[in-house]
Amino acid sequence: MDASYRAPLSLATEDLAVDARELECDPVEALARIGATMILSRYIEAEVSAHLGAEPYERTEERSGSRNGHRRRKVSCSVGTLDIDFPKVRDAETPFRSQVLTRWQRTSATVMATLPQLYVEGLSTRDFERALTPMWKGTSLSRSTISRANEQIKQAFQKWRHRSLALEEIAYLFLDGHYEGVRLGTKEKEAVLVIHGITKTGVRTLLGLYLGCRESTDGWRLALEDLVSRKLSPPMLVISDGNPGLIRAVEEIWPGVPRQRCTVHRTRNVLARVPKKDHKRVSQSLNEIFYAPCLEEALAAARRFAGRWQNVYPEATTILGKDLSDCLTFFRFPPRHWVRLRTSNILERCFKEVKRRTRVIGRFPTEMSALSLIWSVMDENSKTWNGMIMDKAHQSQALAAMESLRKEPIIVKGFEELLAA
Repeated sequence: MDASYRAPLSLATEDLAVDARELECDPVEALARIGATMILSRYIEAEVSAHLGAEPYERTEERSGSRNGHRRRKVSCSVGTLDIDFPKVRDAETPFRSQVLTRWQRTSATVMATLPQLYVEGLSTRDFERALTPMWKGTSLSRSTISRANEQIKQAFQKWRHRSLALEEIAYLFLDGHYEGVRLGTKEKEAVLVIHGITKTGVRTLLGLYLGCRESTDGWRLALEDLVSRKLSPPMLVISDGNPGLIRAVEEIWPGVPRQRCTVHRTRNVLARVPKKDHKRVSQSLNEIFYAPCLEEALAAARRFAGRWQNVYPEATTILGKDLSDCLTFFRFPPRHWVRLRTSNILERCFKEVKRRTRVIGRFPTEMSALSLIWSVMDENSKTWNGMIMDKAHQSQALAAMESLRKEPIIVKGFEELLAA
């Protein structure tokens, strides 16, 4: 501040009860706090006069109670911490409660309520004190305060993970795994088993989040058993990758429920057996199968693939032929739903958002801290999820597809038989 500056006589620092050194640091903010303190104090005094029915030292017949001095009270707001003289009242018919101060205090409560959201959005616990304390002008914002605020996330997650699923009528159930560094003291990443679905009304919903170490049969079985224990009915179709443990768990828990194998994962499996120079051509041949206009043309495209590539890349062709029928299950369901049912990757964008957030942390200290934060990110991201058109006609088609697959499953002959046909 310019040494030649002098405060106006009408606003001399001693009259405003402010330390001149504070004006040297930031005169605008200092004067803002002074003004806020003066206005708030006068408003509360006016509230007391209205409550008592009399001004200070005024005697009236309507008077109820009297002033009894003041007590110092701190109020946190956007310009910092204010010290006000809060009036004390005695012998009034009803206790005095300031309406404006109640609303003012919500500033602090609002900030505390936003801490979990900021944590989900990417601030680490260490970032809060550095980033937010200056905004509060000296108000305490310790790590323990932040941790208590973030307990809201864990409490909400616990409530969510134990809720009843009896009313969730799931048409399509998606199962996928996402790997994160869950525990301190190890470099190993563990699988977070994610289960979400599309209801019979076309709404996408997150159903379960579990720690599975690896995607084993036991891990997936326990996850699915938890859904069943919370009264989730069997879906019309299960969409997943080709993880053997997952497949066995689904067959044990819901025998007879049709399964769609992710075509993106199968494409990657095939291309892993093909030199890069032919990736484009082989990929085009695979797209002719998985993006055919109907099941019959998909089977015809599979024959063409075998005829073209069996002698060139026999292992890749064998990989495609393995469980190919599970990759074509979606053709029996309503065509309008095919774009969603071909793959299990509709959460890929969500997983990227999870990775962006967990990269800030590195490794989680506990299982609960990992699951609750991942759930929070996914729950927030779910607000942007698009549903699926699922009117009564589509519901009927999906139900008919499920029944037809049970009676007449899709059968794809071996590639040698296809070539001989």
